[in-house]
Amino acid sequence: MRAWVESLQARERLILIGGVAAAVLILLWFGAMKLHTQTELLRDSIGTKQRLLVELTRVGIQPTGSPAGTIGQGQTLVVLINASAKEHGIALTRSREDGPNGVQISFGNLSFDMLVDWLVMLEQQSSITVESASFTSAKQKGVVNGQILLHRS
Repeated sequence: MRAWVESLQARERLILIGGVAAAVLILLWFGAMKLHTQTELLRDSIGTKQRLLVELTRVGIQPTGSPAGTIGQGQTLVVLINASAKEHGIALTRSREDGPNGVQISFGNLSFDMLVDWLVMLEQQSSITVESASFTSAKQKGVVNGQILLHRS
C-alpha cells in the first residue's frame, strides 16, 4: 500500500489525502450529530420525568420505588384510585368510600379494554380487587357505562 501511495504523483497524493480527510470529517460530523440527537432525546425524557414527578407529588403519590404490590399503601383508597384513574386517562363520574377498605366508582363512555387494563394494574400494584361490577353498553361498540365496587385486600 505504501509503495502504491509513493508511486502516485504529488498532485494525486494531495487529492487522496484530501479525500481521506474529508471522509474522516464527514464521519466525525455524523457521529457528533447522532450524539447531539441522543442528548436531546435524553433531555426531553428528563423533562418529562420531572413533570411527572411534580404531578405525582401534587396528587399525593410519592414515587419511592417501592416494590410491586405496595404502591399507595399509605394513602386513602379514594385518593389512590382517583389518581390512578386520572393517570390512565379514565374519567370517573363518581367515587365514594364504601367501608374502610372499599370504594364505589361510577364511569361513563369508557373503553372496556382500557377499564380492564386499569383494573389489572390496580390489582397487581396495589392489591385492589373488584368485589362487584355492573355494566351497561354504550352506543359505541366496546364502550361501557357502569359502577364497580373495589376492595383493598
